[in-house]
Amino acid sequence: MIFKDSQHAWNPSPEEIRFWAYSNEKIPEQDWELAVNSFENIPMICSFIDDDLCNRKAFFLGSLYVFTGDIIRSGESNKIVKLSTLLDSLVETAKSETLKAWIERSKHLIVNQEEYDYEYWGLGSKYVD
Repeated sequence: MIFKDSQHAWNPSPEEIRFWAYSNEKIPEQDWELAVNSFENIPMICSFIDDDLCNRKAFFLGSLYVFTGDIIRSGESNKIVKLSTLLDSLVETAKSETLKAWIERSKHLIVNQEEYDYEYWGLGSKYVD
């Protein structure tokens, strides 16, 4: 196991996230999507989704939907603007259709926040195959 206890699993470094992404280890903690999500980690997470060698594409795609959903639910305008800016930068480098779909759906949700639905933007997102 890459984490010695749950405290460390809830504060993973980018290196630990990357190691797990390409490993066959079990998920470190239930709802770990919440632990990996941060503005700083999103570009790395997107690179996993675009990498056919990554073993955890569905996990990380689900974490992106949770990330967007949590920001929209927070209603914090500064975070929503930061997400919008991040999405604009990611659209230039996104390769996979699944990643491009997350970007477009997220942009749509930012403009139409009343359409938020936990089943699509929460843990276990219906958008993820």
